[in-house]
Amino acid sequence: MTPAAAPATSPTLAAPPTPAPPPPILTPSQTPPVTGTANGDNTGTKVELQTSYLALIAGLMADYQPDDEFLLQAGTLTRDQLIAQFQKFVASAETTKSSYQVWRADVQAERVVEQTAAPLRAGVKSVLVGRFGKSGTQLTTYGFEPAKVPVKSPLVKTTAAVKAAATRTARGTRGSVQKKSITGNVTGVVITPVTTGAAVPVATAAAPASAANAASTSNGAGAPVASASPAATGGTPPHS
Repeated sequence: MTPAAAPATSPTLAAPPTPAPPPPILTPSQTPPVTGTANGDNTGTKVELQTSYLALIAGLMADYQPDDEFLLQAGTLTRDQLIAQFQKFVASAETTKSSYQVWRADVQAERVVEQTAAPLRAGVKSVLVGRFGKSGTQLTTYGFEPAKVPVKSPLVKTTAAVKAAATRTARGTRGSVQKKSITGNVTGVVITPVTTGAAVPVATAAAPASAANAASTSNGAGAPVASASPAATGGTPPHS
């Protein structure tokens, strides 16, 4: 017997996709308020931008119905769809400002902790430098950068030597050994003696003695010359 043919079944049609529900529309009283921004550089810009979006939302809700459509480059959108996007931006901007405030608080807390940890790290580095030296490669193990040893090229060394020699020649610089070979008397120097009040009587008393010697020589008699008075010489008068 020939088996009976199976009854033909009609193809199952896929169910049409359920349209997504429109986003909820917030009333003007439910719209998040615009607060001051934490960043001082864009305070006026961001606040004014959010305020302009809120003004646009209020105008659309006052003059248009929820189902009114707007033919835009991005597509056809109803009034409620536009308002939902605008309100989403305002809420996102407020979240950004709140996050910025939290970030600033975290940064301040980080700085306070760093003020305590930085001196400790510097102290540990000084201990390690004393152990391994400033240029020790072992410092990299502890997270510190070793000091670089300056390497001068032969050209730099030669240039420095020539400049140093030229400077010594121009300035007449002498070393300790070269100074020992410089000998001789100093000429052409006038020294002005400093006289005091006590030296004046001595110079005055010497003048009569010189005059008496000159008189004895001029007369040729060879007679003894009377000595100067005790007051002039400063001696003690003889007893009579």
